[in-house]
Amino acid sequence: MALLSLTGKRWILAEDLQQSRESSIPLTSQQIVSSLARQRGIEKSESSNFIGLNAELFPEFPAVRERIRAAMEKKEKIGIFGDYDCDGITSAALMIRFFRRRGVEPRFRLPHRISEEYGLKEHHIKNFIEEGAQLLITVDTGGSSVEEIALAREAGIDVIVLDHHHLRPELPKTFALLHPNLIPNFTDSAPCAAGVAWSVVVGLERADGVVGWDDMATDLALAGIGTIADLVELKGSNRILVHESLRALAGIKEGPLAFLRVHAGMNGVCTSRDVAFRIAPRLNAAGRMADPHIALQALLGNNDALLHLEQLNQERQTHVGSLLEEALMSLPSTLPPLIALKNEAYSPGIVGLLASKLTEKFGRPTLIASIKDQHCIASLRSIPGYHITDGLARAQDLLVSFGGHAQAAGCAFSLDRFEALTDRLNVDVAERVTADDLFPSLTIDASLEANDVTLQLCEGIGALEPFGQGNPEPRFLVRSVRLEDVRRVGKEETHLQARVAGKKLIGFGMAEFEEATRQPLDLVCRVGIDTWGGSRRPQLFLDDLRIANTLEHAKAPNSSETLSFRS
Repeated sequence: MALLSLTGKRWILAEDLQQSRESSIPLTSQQIVSSLARQRGIEKSESSNFIGLNAELFPEFPAVRERIRAAMEKKEKIGIFGDYDCDGITSAALMIRFFRRRGVEPRFRLPHRISEEYGLKEHHIKNFIEEGAQLLITVDTGGSSVEEIALAREAGIDVIVLDHHHLRPELPKTFALLHPNLIPNFTDSAPCAAGVAWSVVVGLERADGVVGWDDMATDLALAGIGTIADLVELKGSNRILVHESLRALAGIKEGPLAFLRVHAGMNGVCTSRDVAFRIAPRLNAAGRMADPHIALQALLGNNDALLHLEQLNQERQTHVGSLLEEALMSLPSTLPPLIALKNEAYSPGIVGLLASKLTEKFGRPTLIASIKDQHCIASLRSIPGYHITDGLARAQDLLVSFGGHAQAAGCAFSLDRFEALTDRLNVDVAERVTADDLFPSLTIDASLEANDVTLQLCEGIGALEPFGQGNPEPRFLVRSVRLEDVRRVGKEETHLQARVAGKKLIGFGMAEFEEATRQPLDLVCRVGIDTWGGSRRPQLFLDDLRIANTLEHAKAPNSSETLSFRS
């Protein structure tokens, strides 16, 4: 298959909503929005008695409630253990803030990504034992820590696990394990750890007759940030949680989240995209570049830590950009089904970012491995249609450990097994996807005329927020248009700005295609509202483009319409 757009992407038109199947009458803005909501299985006006998941659905929550209450009454020493990513950090912050409201100062730990790797380890348990902990709460981890939790029990520590990761057949013998997979007849979208922690905090507060508490907005915003960052499906209770958390985040006027929001350039309404691309990377930068405790302390109000986060995030951007350039130069001219790179210059904190960027650019699974003492720690990203964790399971005889989800995973293995592992995965990918699948692609929701992009449509699309996993921001195909008033913008003039049918269009990082704008183009755009100068006008955000009138139509295997260049 030929490359399809000027950025080398394959375009897939999921369903053309502009024309009904029975007639050629154009759909109204309201009909387009309603159809999108119906296709995604969401309701624009979803409501619930609970923001997020009701803690009472967890069978062991009553026992958790009473055990925590007893620990506080007896002034027991309480430990909290989380993870080094945004979900684990926000989860830990939620639990710490709850106990501090009750006058309890818990001991807390997060694993160091580089020196300790993911998860609860024996030495962590020994640290809590030495500190005299009698109750340990793990968040975003612990569901598979059979031996570690057994060690804690032997020392007289009760362990409560709040987790959402894949559960293995053997469960740890905890005091209680709160996990969405253990909820009977559960049909809702599963929360991340921050969603579970938020539900527990709300349940604990309500058990004491508290419906709202001081600075509840910060706790709600923390739960939403963790949910967006961890890419769980934004439907059902997750959708309600994120929707309310974004409202809360926008209204916070002081404190660490207000600091992060301002420094991230977020003014006015906050969106899930803002959180995913501006706030979450700042929190993740601590674990990637230094110590995740910096991010946790920042969320708990440490001003020095907040300033340090800004510095670490800038360092991350520079470092990853440099390594990505080197990685692109090292790739062969003909790519195998799976991209695989290893380098001693790659730290465990940035391998996931590099893998994500290469998979996004080339549309094929990627494995990036760091090297230390003849041992590899790798992060993997994949494409729709290939379950990367299942692929690792089929190669587990070559691995020390592995885990993850359908499109993101991690593993550890001996350096001398790198070639054997990548050869095995290359064969596995080739057996399960077609050559046409190994192209970067954009899924388009509908084709529109430029004049169809009205303020009413943009407002309707905005009502489908929050966007994220399971509810991506809609993309539209605008065929055969000429751009006007084209110019480069931005500090380094890397962005493209123009007008389409009188409407403002901005393409971030698209300035290199300025020459192509002298002829008719097909555009893939998202829509939004431009509020510059105090007025409200429809605006288009350019995601991709190609020369118009060079189309060839063919049916994709899933019967959606695939749009491609002529060979």
